Amino acid sequence: MKNIKILKHENQSIWIDFISKEIIKSGQLEVLIDKGITGLTSNPSIFEKAISDSNDYDEDIKFLLQKKPTITSYEIFEELSITDIKGAALLLLETYEQSDELDGYVSIEVSPDLAYESNKTIDQALHLNKKINMPNIMIKVPATQEGVKAIEVLTSMGLNINATLMFNQNHYNDVANAFIKGAKKCSNNKLPFSVASFFVSRVDTIVDKIISSQNKKSDLLGRVAILNSQLAYTNFLHKFPNQNSKPMQKPLWGSTSTKNKNYSDTLYIDKLIAPNSINTIPLETIDQFIDHGVPEKYRGWNKTTIEKEIEKLHEYNVDLEKITHQLQIDGVKVFQDAFSNMLKSIENKSIIIIN
Repeated sequence: MKNIKILKHENQSIWIDFISKEIIKSGQLEVLIDKGITGLTSNPSIFEKAISDSNDYDEDIKFLLQKKPTITSYEIFEELSITDIKGAALLLLETYEQSDELDGYVSIEVSPDLAYESNKTIDQALHLNKKINMPNIMIKVPATQEGVKAIEVLTSMGLNINATLMFNQNHYNDVANAFIKGAKKCSNNKLPFSVASFFVSRVDTIVDKIISSQNKKSDLLGRVAILNSQLAYTNFLHKFPNQNSKPMQKPLWGSTSTKNKNYSDTLYIDKLIAPNSINTIPLETIDQFIDHGVPEKYRGWNKTTIEKEIEKLHEYNVDLEKITHQLQIDGVKVFQDAFSNMLKSIENKSIIIIN
């Protein structure tokens, strides 16, 4: 567990990017918490895999159908997901309390079909927050323009928000500003906490492909996603100079499993260690990091140096702003498709159970 201890020493939190009924009921999540995992994130793709690829939820679906024969697939999903989220939140409640409410959170996402609808996002976020009724819950909202508006309103109402699907500095600045404005308007005695989920590996997937297609040697291969994330962190330090106090919005690195087999499978953990940040990692990647990760201790990241490195992309006609804007659009679509597939799976299971 040496590598996990290094992250703790550097004041970085490790959250698990996965949830299922099995991981809670089997005691696996408790074991992970004992190893140093201090939070959990979920998304439509994760729930699709958990519900569609197993029979773990069939008895629960049967019970819900017997209880209310007219129940919709979405209502079934909501009941199943809330049960899992609440179970995980209970296991992490002690972490939340011992961290002065700056860690130990579990995230549940609003429907991705609402990504471009502010008011409906707000309504659903309030509904989920009230129904779960746990202090260490975060409502996940995508950082679309409409989502950013919702984030400001929800923060002003005292909700803990996980702003997700950020890929560039404009996304980050919009989300940070929305949180700061919302926190200033918050009249609750309990100040809100937030994380800004900045996606990593997908940037390299696109940029590397463009650079490699030009048959040019480049020291930027496998580095742009890291530089982009480090730049967001320097912006975080500027936005939140008073560390470890509320209102606080910590940067969270998402999509940190390595997609390119030519790179280290722990690349985006090793290179993105920084105080008051969070890395949310899939189960397999956590095991890889514990086994053979090579964590680089934080020594400070220079904004000017990073920006000069990123400027080299012009030599390859890489428009990072355009690429990352499209990545957000694509990310919303991926989650919408996963959400649709998951509801279809519940519908199919329901038909089988009824018959």
